[in-house]
Amino acid sequence: MGGSLATECSAKSETEKLHNCEDHDDPVRLTDTTVKKVTLEQHLSALDNRPPDAGDANVPCASTSTNHTFRTDNSDTKALDSSEDAKRQLLLIEEEVRSFAVKYRKVSSHRSDLSAETRVFFEEKIGSISDELRRLTRQVSVSTTSTESVMQTAYLGMRKRRFKSLRDVVRKVTTEIRIARILESWTEMTTPRRPGSASMETEMETSLISKNDMDVWDGVDVLDLDQKSHEPLFQIFMTIWQSQKMSLLVKARMQKVQEYVRAVEAGYHRANPYHNNAHAAEVTLMTYQIWSYLSAGSFKGYFEQVDLLVVLLAAAIHDIGHPATNNDFLVKTKTELALRYHDTAVLENFHLATAFELMRSRSVSMLDHNLPSPPVTSLRRRIVEIVLATDMAVHKKQVDEMVRLVERNVNRQEIDKRTLEQYIVHTADVGHPFRPVPQHHEWARRVNEEFLAQGDREKELGFTPIEMFDRDKAPPLPKNQLGFLQFVIQPLWKPMEALLDSKARPASLFLHRNIKVWQEELEPEA
Repeated sequence: MGGSLATECSAKSETEKLHNCEDHDDPVRLTDTTVKKVTLEQHLSALDNRPPDAGDANVPCASTSTNHTFRTDNSDTKALDSSEDAKRQLLLIEEEVRSFAVKYRKVSSHRSDLSAETRVFFEEKIGSISDELRRLTRQVSVSTTSTESVMQTAYLGMRKRRFKSLRDVVRKVTTEIRIARILESWTEMTTPRRPGSASMETEMETSLISKNDMDVWDGVDVLDLDQKSHEPLFQIFMTIWQSQKMSLLVKARMQKVQEYVRAVEAGYHRANPYHNNAHAAEVTLMTYQIWSYLSAGSFKGYFEQVDLLVVLLAAAIHDIGHPATNNDFLVKTKTELALRYHDTAVLENFHLATAFELMRSRSVSMLDHNLPSPPVTSLRRRIVEIVLATDMAVHKKQVDEMVRLVERNVNRQEIDKRTLEQYIVHTADVGHPFRPVPQHHEWARRVNEEFLAQGDREKELGFTPIEMFDRDKAPPLPKNQLGFLQFVIQPLWKPMEALLDSKARPASLFLHRNIKVWQEELEPEA
């Protein structure tokens, strides 16, 4: 989180500098007697043509008696030598891009009313400015070392320092992030939406649900979404991605992100009764909801956007390629997977390998981001730990550890983040009892069907399945589920309920209702 802190401090510093430099008596004006409007293209051109070392200059703020202008004539190009002027220009460019994007979206939504000449004009100008931004991004990247190397140099003195102070490091990093953000905003917000294009299709498809729907605990029925869209994971994942503006954090282009998410969804076996793409969507949704509720409560300021990236990806990939049998089946039948992973967390290791191999084959790194820290290797390690923690073999250990942490830490923000994010995804993985009764009953029916199908296969291979997996000996579904809810889910939920506080009420209410309904169904049979 040190990188984010640096960025925040830098932003605050820039705001103070602008405030101190501002001339409150005179309006901003050009030195020329003729008032000229400085366009976005002129801003970009001026910034792009500044001397390479301008960003390193530590020029003090001009006094308030000086007119603060952005000059466009050749005699005034020396003004761009000031890093402060460059930063103020970046801020103005960013604001202008946002303003233009709003207007352009309104215009482009009525493309049929535009003449062919006007459409060509828009496309040519937008393409030209996009090229300028990309060229500028490359220049900044070349003129600076990697952010990781910069931080190592500043903090650890690992080699000869290229910067005079940490303040200079922060300035460099902040400038690079800001330019990247402008480029991403410009690209995403101004790309013309042609009928039938991938971007337009995504916008229409994700409109099936909204952030407001997902913010309500029972606002989205994933089973219903699956029936309507046939790609519930894509719907859930991309709605979260867009509503949380993850594209400003992650370097991967939106098209590549969409391709990867669709490839992940295709990696789930839809024919599986339970461990399919709908289950992945449900776990991703509940992970997001728990994460959001915690962030709005006693964990406000505890999580960062990069933490959401970690749990979101982990939830989406956590069961990819699941064969509808458990680890015990794979081990005792001596499958290739069991041999490859030494009979330890076989499926969990397989899911991780499949997901990361998919990233490699698709040439997309979902973890490359625009922040100075944490490094990608750290994020990848966290995802590995989260998915490994979905193994039910470590369920009791996780519950005991979280109970201990909750009891010991009155200040919730002292709880270890890695432990908490593992617990969030694990809770979501088995969390269907926290949904409304009809949804929970359907999930329970599906998982029971998958268990019995595995039992049938075990018998065919000459093995004796456990009673719960034996179609001829298994207890009634209400009895099975009552045992699961009372002895597995309730202990799991207790520490999470304490962390969520009042936000836990809807889930707790549904859990109690589901227990009551199973009890009522069991009584007539008894």
